[in-house]
Amino acid sequence: MTNEYQLKDPEDLRRVNMPYGVMFSTQGAVQDVEAWLDMSCDGEWSLTIDGMDETLVKKSLKIMFELEADKSRFVNDYAKA
Repeated sequence: MTNEYQLKDPEDLRRVNMPYGVMFSTQGAVQDVEAWLDMSCDGEWSLTIDGMDETLVKKSLKIMFELEADKSRFVNDYAKA
């Protein structure tokens, strides 16, 4: 018998490697957030749309980061701008 953690779903591996998350709301384009993440993050990241308002303008995003420094950079440099 083994005590090793076994992944049942390939997405589990992605979650294991991205332990730092933030919820972010925006009325801007999701592509703008993704472009900033591409240019500014040193590690891997993942973005999912968690919800939208009835007018489809305000989006709630869940962003996961591999590196804590990337999460801090996003919060300090993008989210506060």
